[in-house]
Amino acid sequence: MKQKFISFYIFMIISLGNAYSQVTTEQIYYGASSLSMSASDVALPKDSWSLFVNAAGIARQQGLSLVASSQSHFNQDYLSHSFLGFQFKTSKYGAYGISVENFSVDYSGSSLSAETAIGFHQGIMLRSDRSSSFSIGYGIKYYNIDYGSSAGPSGDGSDGIKLGSLSTFGLDISFLGSLADRIRVGAKALNINSPTLGGANNSTRLPQRSQIGIAYSPYDLVWTTVSLNKSVGHPTHFSSGLSYEIQKNIFLKTGMQTSPNRFSSGFEVYFKKIKIDYGFITHPVLPLSHQISIEVNR
Repeated sequence: MKQKFISFYIFMIISLGNAYSQVTTEQIYYGASSLSMSASDVALPKDSWSLFVNAAGIARQQGLSLVASSQSHFNQDYLSHSFLGFQFKTSKYGAYGISVENFSVDYSGSSLSAETAIGFHQGIMLRSDRSSSFSIGYGIKYYNIDYGSSAGPSGDGSDGIKLGSLSTFGLDISFLGSLADRIRVGAKALNINSPTLGGANNSTRLPQRSQIGIAYSPYDLVWTTVSLNKSVGHPTHFSSGLSYEIQKNIFLKTGMQTSPNRFSSGFEVYFKKIKIDYGFITHPVLPLSHQISIEVNR
């Protein structure tokens, strides 16, 4: 009974949110590493995940990298979020990234909605010397939302009428600076072009979000992070995190955030050119959210 109540509660949150904002699945935790630090890592040097965390970091990309992650929000199978990213560096034209995201809401085997985002990203190094660096980045994303089918005679959507889909484009910008490779400052702003879905009479603006953060490494094994995260129409989140290399190629991570108060933790393990991450985050009412990620570098 408790599980059914939780599922119904989450389902109502998604349903009511769609009534007002269409694309309600604004994602903050990109990758298990980011989730385990409560998304306080906007300034943290993580080259392979830069296209999701801070596109300016793509400028430091060396070679090729492939990242992938999946999670079910609040441990509910019908709230599935998965994403895939590919970063590469060319000899003449700089470093780039391509990302694909999918978020779907399924109920009793029927798709209530499916959202897809395909992005092209670039990081540009403006200054780099022995003591400091500064880079900027941008991302262009194509958003598409499929509204699935109506309830139909059966009431579960299996024999309903197709409700169609909508699409638009969004523009993101970011920057990343470092001093003596011990102090880093990063920031990003998403959907700065105020993209909307729908026509003039029923248009809905996509979520807009900005984030700024600082990362500090007192010594080689430790990174500490803090950040402020603000979405238009929502309270400002404060988050902080810690990454500690407890043994060679094994990292323990933890974090916390406010509004609402949530705590997170996880670990990261390297196997030569493969990295595996796991993270979880709490919620004051709902169950834990878990995420697992994999990274392959060449």
